[in-house]
Amino acid sequence: MIDAEHIARTVLLSSAGPDPVTEVWACRTLAARTPGYRTRLVSALLRLERATDSPEARLRLAEEAVANARQIDPVQDHHATDMLIWALHAQQRNLHTVGRTAEGLDVRREILARYLPGLHNARECGVTVCYAEQEPPPVGAWTAAGEAPGKLS
Repeated sequence: MIDAEHIARTVLLSSAGPDPVTEVWACRTLAARTPGYRTRLVSALLRLERATDSPEARLRLAEEAVANARQIDPVQDHHATDMLIWALHAQQRNLHTVGRTAEGLDVRREILARYLPGLHNARECGVTVCYAEQEPPPVGAWTAAGEAPGKLS
């Protein structure tokens, strides 16, 4: 395991930067023993999810991102809630794509319950830089349609 961790660190520190699949492997390897890599793993999973063609594969990657985002300690990482919301947004979008609308609406309710104004997507932030060009979850539109933010049922 130690050799795999050294290889994974080397891959992530490479000046060329890893391709999305290799980055996910490296982050999974490191996150297994070092929880501090979970944020990077979630980002890598979401980048790979956006580059994947198969709706089912995209959904699996989004679900893995959500599972890992739930394990990020908000005390240790101030991006924890933002990362969870981005992961939930990807999961919700992919659930709708594969026709699982009811589950998608449940995920949307969780987003609304956790969402706080000012979702972090600033370009200068290294952790969430991959979301700078992305549209944040349309919480305003959902709220206007009668869904109440801030209440997790």
